[in-house]
Amino acid sequence: MLKRSLWLLLLSAAVFALWKFGYPAALKYFFRAAGTVSVGENLLGSLPGANSMLFVVARNDGGVPVAVKKIINPVFPVKFEMTAANLIMPDLLTRKLYLEALLNTHGQLGVVRKGDLRGELSGRVAIISKGLAITLDTAAK
Repeated sequence: MLKRSLWLLLLSAAVFALWKFGYPAALKYFFRAAGTVSVGENLLGSLPGANSMLFVVARNDGGVPVAVKKIINPVFPVKFEMTAANLIMPDLLTRKLYLEALLNTHGQLGVVRKGDLRGELSGRVAIISKGLAITLDTAAK
């Protein structure tokens, strides 16, 4: 009876350790979000000229940015793919993410200036997603 309890305790400890340390590593390893970013019909005339930067940002359930893909001088519609190489806060990665795209000419993420364009997916997506379509549909005033 004592031997069986010891084996059960060891098995429980192993399962807990695998969940605690293996789960975050698995999320980072399998992270892949891919799709296209396009511009809404109403904003085609307000596209910035040369030296524009497109940022595709993945946020976790709490709204914290966990990955950023930067594309310089995008030609729309532009394809993007985010992988583990784009993670900036890998320890905060969750199974579901919010995605948004920001286009500007000043290259600063988090700073909104007149003429910047923004778009986002309406719902959350899984960490393994492809075929996503983000439309830049809002201009900063």
